[in-house]
Amino acid sequence: MALNPNRRRDQRLMQAGFGLLLVGLWTVAGLLSPRIFPYPWLIAEAMIEQFASGAMTAALADALQAIVVGYLLAVVVGIGIGLGMGLNDFVEAFMDPYLDALYALPFAAIIPAMILWFGTGFQIRVVVVFGFAVFPIVINTLEGARSIPQNLSELAQSFDAGRFYTIRHIIVPYELPYILAGLRLGSGLAVRGLVVTELLVAVTGFGQLITQWSAAFRMEGVVSVVLVLMALGVLFTWGLGQVEKRAIEWDVSAVNN
Repeated sequence: MALNPNRRRDQRLMQAGFGLLLVGLWTVAGLLSPRIFPYPWLIAEAMIEQFASGAMTAALADALQAIVVGYLLAVVVGIGIGLGMGLNDFVEAFMDPYLDALYALPFAAIIPAMILWFGTGFQIRVVVVFGFAVFPIVINTLEGARSIPQNLSELAQSFDAGRFYTIRHIIVPYELPYILAGLRLGSGLAVRGLVVTELLVAVTGFGQLITQWSAAFRMEGVVSVVLVLMALGVLFTWGLGQVEKRAIEWDVSAVNN
C-alpha cells in the first residue's frame, strides 16, 4: 500500500532519528570501552582505508558476483521445481521426500566439507548462496501452485483456453504473490549464506579482511566490514522490492486485460 507524502516523510524522519540514536548509544559505549566499541569516526577512517587499499572493493565485487549468480540460479531452479511439484502430482510424490530431507539438512554445518569439494573461491560462495536461497523459493512456489482453484483450471479447459492464456490469467495471478514472498525470503537467506561463507573462508574476500583486522586488534576495521555486509543486504532487499513492485503492477494489468 502506497504511503502519502506526509506519512512517508514522517517515516523517513523516524528512521533517521532512530539511526542517530543508535550512533549516539554506540559513541557512549565507546567512551566506556573504546577497544570493544570503536568510535564512529574511527570506523569511517578504517572503511576509507579498506576501500583505498582496494581490499574492500575486491571483496565487494567478489561477493556481488557470487550472490547474483547463486541467487539467480536459485530463482530458476526453485520456481521450476515448485511449479513442477505443484502442477504435477507424480513430480510432487517423487520429489517431496528428497525436498524434505534437504530442507532439514543443517546447511551451514556442511560448509567446511563443501570447502574441500569446491575450494575457497567463487564456486563455494555460489553453491552456498544457492543452497540457502533455493528452499523458500521452492516451498512458496509449491504452495502457490496448490492454491490455484481446481474449478478455474477446469473452467478454462471447458472453454478450450490455450495453455498460454491459462498460465497468464489463472496460474500467474495466483502464483505471483507466493513467488514474490519466496524471492524475498530467499534474498535474505542468500546474503546470510554469503556472510557465513565469508566467515568460514577466511583466506579471501570479507573473511580475510575480518581476520586481518581482528588479528591486529583493530575492531574498527571489523565493524566497517560488518556495516558493508549489512548495506549489501539492505540494497539487495531494496532492489528486490523494486522488482516486486513492477511485477505486481504487471500482474494487475494482466488481470484487467
